[in-house]
Amino acid sequence: MKSIFRKPRICIALPGVQYQPHSPYILSTLPMVPFLEKDFDVTLVYRKILNTNEDDHIDHKYLTLVDQNQMSEREKHNRFPYYVPNHYLSLWNYKRIIDKFAQEHAKKFDLIIEKEWPLLGIFASAFSRYQVPTVILIEAMYKYRKLQQPNLLKQLASIGLEQLRPQLRKQWSDRTDSIVVETEQMKSFLLENGYVRPNQPIYPIPYGVDPDTFSIRERRFCREQLGISQEALVLTYVGSLNRFIQEPGPIIEALGREQPQGVVLYMVGDGSKHEELEALAKELNAPVVFTGRLPQKEAALYISAANLCVAPYNKYLYLQDKFTCASLKVPEYLSCGRAVLTIPCERMEHLLAGQKYGFLVNNQVDSYREFLRNLPSKEKLSIIEQDIIKDMENFSLRAQRILLRWWDIAKMYKNVIEETISSK
Repeated sequence: MKSIFRKPRICIALPGVQYQPHSPYILSTLPMVPFLEKDFDVTLVYRKILNTNEDDHIDHKYLTLVDQNQMSEREKHNRFPYYVPNHYLSLWNYKRIIDKFAQEHAKKFDLIIEKEWPLLGIFASAFSRYQVPTVILIEAMYKYRKLQQPNLLKQLASIGLEQLRPQLRKQWSDRTDSIVVETEQMKSFLLENGYVRPNQPIYPIPYGVDPDTFSIRERRFCREQLGISQEALVLTYVGSLNRFIQEPGPIIEALGREQPQGVVLYMVGDGSKHEELEALAKELNAPVVFTGRLPQKEAALYISAANLCVAPYNKYLYLQDKFTCASLKVPEYLSCGRAVLTIPCERMEHLLAGQKYGFLVNNQVDSYREFLRNLPSKEKLSIIEQDIIKDMENFSLRAQRILLRWWDIAKMYKNVIEETISSK
């Protein structure tokens, strides 16, 4: 009798994410799902779907931790894209929801992948109790902002939670079977500081880039489409305006104080600090244009319209001030064939091949002012672009793991999944 083959059932969990299509957490997860689905039955898990009218447009399998049909009025009005329990009662309640979910679904999955969030490990450890193999993705070790509580009662109910959270993460991560990190730098950091068990499998896997969205386009054509001057030296930033992982404030201030002739910075994105950054630009009369949030394909036009793209990471957000993330932004810029301005650190030195593909400048006002006083010419930037395009076409960017595609990333995850399942 012929046996019926069943694909391994994989759960990719984002317990802190309330689904909306343009969320960075969604954009850095969903592109690899179609490639994984060739070998696995994949289900995404979110806390909830933020806009229920988008439900019909979700084209992948998913479950939610919060029952969409039995939400309280308070829950219905919770429109934040990200959720983190901020006092002990909310932590206990959310853990209870996750434990119940694990109990109900443990037999439905052959492996769990839990992606980075402040309580990383809580979801995977709930499934570990039922002998389901688990993998966690550690993005970075952040210095999380101090919890802000609206009233005295919640202040009292959260005393010590900030200090407890890293201990809980460590406790939960010790129970996981495998760990994925974004970079070799993150792997080294974990090992050197004793954040992982001895001999615990750790797999460095960065992010991929969609070549259809982020592709080589003729700059003049893009500027014509967007109404941008052909003579301007254009800087482009695409990303969050939350002033968290990326901090564009210093370069805006530097532009305002230096007033470089013919230079304009396009800020593509939105976030909680949008108005604050716009006010800063207005106060200093900085040559900055805020476009707001745009679809990825339109944002890619602004990248291709640029002479230089900006990735102003805030390394002081990370423990020991060590930037350990992979960066999705820089490979997307490179995929469009554009030079990059970013911070000096081991990861960025790798992505820019020293400074072959761009410039490493501290994300500080004085450093940017000095850079703007000696701004590279359009001709020099064009030479850098030619190097990027040549090395993309001869696959050396791929060979050095500087620019990978989502099918490459899916293959790496396939290896993690198969090795983790077979080790149980």
